[in-house]
Amino acid sequence: MTKYELRSTKYNPRGGSHFVLRTSSFVLFCCLVRSEIIDRVAVTIDNQPVTESQLLEELRLTAFLNAEKPDLSPANRRRTAGRLVEQTLIRREMELMHDTGPEGAEIEEASKAAKSRFAGQAAFERELQAYGIGAGVLDRALARQAGVLRFIELRFRPQVQVQEVEVRQYYETVYLAECQRKQLRPASFEEARAQCQEALAQQRVDKQVDAWLADMKGRTRIRYTEAAFQ
Repeated sequence: MTKYELRSTKYNPRGGSHFVLRTSSFVLFCCLVRSEIIDRVAVTIDNQPVTESQLLEELRLTAFLNAEKPDLSPANRRRTAGRLVEQTLIRREMELMHDTGPEGAEIEEASKAAKSRFAGQAAFERELQAYGIGAGVLDRALARQAGVLRFIELRFRPQVQVQEVEVRQYYETVYLAECQRKQLRPASFEEARAQCQEALAQQRVDKQVDAWLADMKGRTRIRYTEAAFQ
């Protein structure tokens, strides 16, 4: 799981490790002008607007998937806006790559994971309603998340190489220390090899994604509407 997923890694949503793509009682801010409800622009990415309702929807989705109370603070709104900027940049790159998006099986797996903590469909739907999220909204968000993860795997994973000596060093300096901290009986190196190798590879993928996003942001005109974060 990367940090660009919607869920955090505590995790990380950015959807979803530290990608990601994590997202309530919901407070919808709107302006009433001449009897019309105007959805304020929160961020503009070049000429592409992200509205405040989109921002708050992402915030509610992240809170739902993390089983947390929605955080409507200005700081979390800003973090959520940053995730939406990154997701937009990734989707643009996917379009340039002519990426057709995730397979149906990938979306189904994400949906099952989202429902796994509930006793049944009725409980799941009640929680969605409590967060103010429609089932279709969640399905689309999970599809976007799966698309982001697919893009990261195709675009960055092939560039990552992990040497055996690095895996053993990770086992000795990180894995064993973590087991000691949690008072768990550690597995042998051979038993933990795949886990340690994947953790190292994911760290390097994340670094590549961070560097790429920093470069893309530097080439993109991104403007925040400060009033949306107060």
